[in-house]
Amino acid sequence: YTLCMYRQAKRLRILVGKELAHGCCSLKRDARMTSKPNTTQAALVRRGIEQSIFNGDLAPGTAIEEGRLASVYGVSRTPVREAIANLVQVGLLTKLAHRRAVVSQLDPGNLLELFEALAEMEGLAAKLATIRMSPSEKTALLDIHNQAADILNTDGDINDYAALGERFHQSVLEGCRNRVLIEATAALSVRVYPYRRYQIAVPERLQGNQRDHQVIVDAITSGDSGAAYDAMRGHTAEQGDALVRFILLNKASHKELHRSPGVIGAAEPRIAV
Repeated sequence: YTLCMYRQAKRLRILVGKELAHGCCSLKRDARMTSKPNTTQAALVRRGIEQSIFNGDLAPGTAIEEGRLASVYGVSRTPVREAIANLVQVGLLTKLAHRRAVVSQLDPGNLLELFEALAEMEGLAAKLATIRMSPSEKTALLDIHNQAADILNTDGDINDYAALGERFHQSVLEGCRNRVLIEATAALSVRVYPYRRYQIAVPERLQGNQRDHQVIVDAITSGDSGAAYDAMRGHTAEQGDALVRFILLNKASHKELHRSPGVIGAAEPRIAV
């Protein structure tokens, strides 16, 4: 659920009407900074909108104009609509019939419920994976974890770290060998993905994320299914708890979350994995 790293990005206000046209330039520049060679057009647009929501440039209630986004990114309206539909699905945008999509209000209560449910599902997946993964699969999981640690310890590319984090979670999920659980967990993960990516804005969460992964991989490789369940469940639940606590304690909107004291690199939202 990229990652992220918009180094020294300029803060621009994106408003409805004429100012939105100016803000779209910021969207395009930010998305270029995070895109990979294999990034689809819809993903590029989605990440640009997502980034602007989380850094506060697109405030709740701001309308999203398909035509202007299509022009800014040099694409047809089809990938723009796909990006908007994806963000509506995860709750970052709201769209009523025959009206433009608008940026949704952040709902801490709903966010917490999503993470609670996901925590139970991922915990069960880790428990089953401990029993069902082959020795070679467990070795591969450990290798993914160690690669992520190397990136973190050497101040490497956060995008690469986030990609490894995604592989880590996906490997555990696939290792459970339960198709129903895999499909249900994947469906719920889509809904929390944007929030999961940006909860790393909470101070010290990046290092905490890596420590959590260490406990998880230790439990899985040692064959302790109960500990694996507890570790994964706690890891995912803490992601939601940390973000919700931060929002409530600081009474933060999307913009305030990004700019509040303690966030490393005010112009660089960090991605959780």
